[in-house]
Amino acid sequence: MPYTLPATEREYLRALARRQATIAALPVMAQRRQMWTNMNDALPGARPPFVIETWTFDRDFMPQSIYQCESQYGRWLEYCLLGNIRRHEILNDDHVCPDTLDMSWHVWNDEFGIEIPTTHAKDAEGVTMGYHFDYPIKDLCDGFDMIKPATFGVNREETLEERQFLTDTFGDILPIAVRSGTYGHTGLTQKIIRLMGMETFFTAMYDCPDTLHSLMGLMRDNAICIARWAEAEGLLELNNGNQCTCGTCYNFTTLLPCGIAQPGKVKLTDMWAVMDSQETVGVSPQLFHELIFPYYRELAGLYGLVYWGML
Repeated sequence: MPYTLPATEREYLRALARRQATIAALPVMAQRRQMWTNMNDALPGARPPFVIETWTFDRDFMPQSIYQCESQYGRWLEYCLLGNIRRHEILNDDHVCPDTLDMSWHVWNDEFGIEIPTTHAKDAEGVTMGYHFDYPIKDLCDGFDMIKPATFGVNREETLEERQFLTDTFGDILPIAVRSGTYGHTGLTQKIIRLMGMETFFTAMYDCPDTLHSLMGLMRDNAICIARWAEAEGLLELNNGNQCTCGTCYNFTTLLPCGIAQPGKVKLTDMWAVMDSQETVGVSPQLFHELIFPYYRELAGLYGLVYWGML
C-alpha cells in the first residue's frame, strides 16, 4: 500500500514525536530501565515496577475528543504517540517511554485453514464490550479432520516501504525500529477455544482424550513451525528491551541474547516468549499435566526466557 499523510497531519505527528523523544530522554527513564532489568535478572532486593494497563480503559484514557488526525494511518500513529506521552504526563507510572518509533514485519498467518466468524457486541457508544466465536467444531470426536496445518508468509516489500516512509517522516526525531515477537503464538489452549469453545474442550478431555492429544500436538507443531520459519527467514528482532511480552510485563534484561546476535540472525534462544493457559483454570493439576502441559513444555524449550501468566 502507498504510505502517505496529509501535510497538516504530518507536521502535527512530528510535533508529537518530538514530545515523545523529549520524555524518553528524561533521567527517570534510565532509572526505570534499570529497575526492570534488576527484576528480570532476578537481582536480590529488586523492586517490581508498577505499571497500569491502559488499553482496558481506552474509552476514558484515550477518548475520541483528543484525536486530530482523520486519515486511518495518521490516526494509528497518533494513537501510538499520544499513548506514550499520556502514560507519562497523566499516569507517570513505571512505563519507560520508548526512544524509538516501532513498527512490525508484515507477516500473515492462517492458523487452521478454517474461517471462524466472530460476532462483536457494542454498547450505546459503539465500544466493543464482548464477542462470540461461531465455533466450527461442535464435537471434537468427529471434528478434528477439518483442521489444517498453518500457512503463513511475509510481505517484505510492504514492510520496507513502511519503514522507509516512517524514516523519511520521523527518522530525524525518533529512530525507526522494526519489532517482532516469535510469531508462533504460544497460547495453545486459547487457540483451541476459538475452534470449539470451553464446553466442547472440557468434555473432550473425557470423551476423546486421544483426539485432544492429537489436537494439542497439532497446535504445538503449528507454533513451532511458524517460529522456526521466522527464525530461518531472519524475521526475529531482539525483544530484550522496551518490548512488552504480555500485558504490562516489559523485557529489559541482560540475560538475553544468549550470545552475540547479529541483525537478521537472531535465534529463538535469544528471545522472550509468552505462554499462558487461562482456559484451564478449572482443570485439575493432574489432568492439566496429562493433557496440556507436555505440549507447552516442548514449545517453551525453544526460547531463551518465557513469561508464564494467567493460570
